[in-house]
Amino acid sequence: MADLESLDEFCQAFTKPLLERGKTVLVTTFTYTTNGRFDVEETKTNLGVLNKWILNQTGHQRSEHPLFSYAALGPQADIVIHVGKSAFGSDSIFERLYNRKAAFLHVGRPVSMGNTALHHVEHMCGATYRVHKGFKTEVFRGSNYVGTDYTAFLRRRDVPGENFAFNFTKACDKIYEKGLIREIGSSKDLNNISMYSYDQTLDFLKDLFYQDQRIFIQSDFMEY
Repeated sequence: MADLESLDEFCQAFTKPLLERGKTVLVTTFTYTTNGRFDVEETKTNLGVLNKWILNQTGHQRSEHPLFSYAALGPQADIVIHVGKSAFGSDSIFERLYNRKAAFLHVGRPVSMGNTALHHVEHMCGATYRVHKGFKTEVFRGSNYVGTDYTAFLRRRDVPGENFAFNFTKACDKIYEKGLIREIGSSKDLNNISMYSYDQTLDFLKDLFYQDQRIFIQSDFMEY
């Protein structure tokens, strides 16, 4: 029981100060359910402690995408409900967050590790090393059927010798140089708290992509 209380206190230490200030907390609850059934209310995530914890909190909301779902807690938690079927495109959580004064928050996680919003940038900019893929996973919210044929913009697997491995280091360095990140602690020592604007960062990443389409990958692959 003591461990459970400690876990709850740990997660509340992150969320309570934000919620008390009227902010809404969004976290990833990915399950990568590529087939079968995905239940918004029941399918568990295998991500981190905070990700699992938020799904057990009263008043949380969760999006319906069977691969890339998000959970939210706070006054604007409804932003994740009834998202579009594209993981990173039209009416996705990433599109909805734009112009909402959102921010990224890294706690003990280097910014250089990136985040999934990068794939929204790739989607919107038309990265040629990725391809749209649909999934027949059936999505339910409890006993209510929500739909199927959700899609995601995923790495191509048809180019010999290429796996299009992700590399955010180059872009991260430029974000720091641009002065977009407010940070205390050290990413190297994993005790950093780093915050940066959602809108400003996505706009900047789009500019970087248009300057160099390889900015987010290890490969020198180019295709027009």
